[in-house]
Amino acid sequence: MVTEGSEYYFDPIGLFIESGETVTFKIQSGSHSATAYKEGTSSASVNRIPESAETFNSETLSEQGATYEHTFETTGTYDYFCIPHKTLGMVGRIVVGEPGGPAEGSMPPDGDVPESQTIVDQGSVSYSSFSG
Repeated sequence: MVTEGSEYYFDPIGLFIESGETVTFKIQSGSHSATAYKEGTSSASVNRIPESAETFNSETLSEQGATYEHTFETTGTYDYFCIPHKTLGMVGRIVVGEPGGPAEGSMPPDGDVPESQTIVDQGSVSYSSFSG
């Protein structure tokens, strides 16, 4: 989770993992959160994680080096955002096992992320290589 000048982003912006793996979100700079697009979770007004998936929300972390971990059990596509920077397009996507769920076929309402199949093919998509 990075603040660089007037840019706020997750790096990687797209990540492929297998079911049961844990992702660690780490503050490189700035104050950020990793929050699932699950209606009722923070300021999310849409569902963009698999139906039976556990939601996640780190709340805002401010200390450089602070981390938040979440284990992804349910297969599918997860879109997430940063609470303080959602309106500035700070969004990301994780594909667990294979693409699927309500996030497929469209972009999050607050920004662009790599297509799920691109994430699966590459394993990880860095923010700097993603052109949105």
